[in-house]
Amino acid sequence: MSSCPTGGCFPTKTIGHLMTQVSASNQAPQRHPRMTDVCLVAHDIEKSARFYTEKLGFKLRSRMPGFADFEGPGVILALWEGPHLEENTGVPGRDPRGTGRSVMLACELESPAAVDRTYAEYRARGVEFYSEPKDFPWNARCAYFDGPNGEFWEFFAWYEGGEPGIASDNNHDEKRNR
Repeated sequence: MSSCPTGGCFPTKTIGHLMTQVSASNQAPQRHPRMTDVCLVAHDIEKSARFYTEKLGFKLRSRMPGFADFEGPGVILALWEGPHLEENTGVPGRDPRGTGRSVMLACELESPAAVDRTYAEYRARGVEFYSEPKDFPWNARCAYFDGPNGEFWEFFAWYEGGEPGIASDNNHDEKRNR
């Protein structure tokens, strides 16, 4: 398992709820919290729960006032109702700056053909995409749609050759091919 956002870097090991990045140099290992959940602030939690279960196929895992979470492949998707979040944690449920989008959830599929199949399947469930899947200059086939809470989603797959532009450092030159 890797703790680097781009995937390759150094091997890691989990110690409790923290991951330790094993360094290839003589430096002390870096410790990083292990990400387990993606949490979105919901404007309408009932509508959101229906979208994630009925249209995207997530399985409801737990439900409490102002909160729901779902089992999905590889991660737990959680929803906090904005006012409930603020009331219980003191964290504002809305960005006071009123800025544009700040969250995209990307799902890597096994092939460009799988993007087309998944697009057709989700479209049949009522998901409205921005367009049909397209090939992009970054060597991927992608399709995009909105979620009910201001986030947007990407289904993507790399073409042969994998992901371009992978950064490397002196300790690790192996490119990641998803």
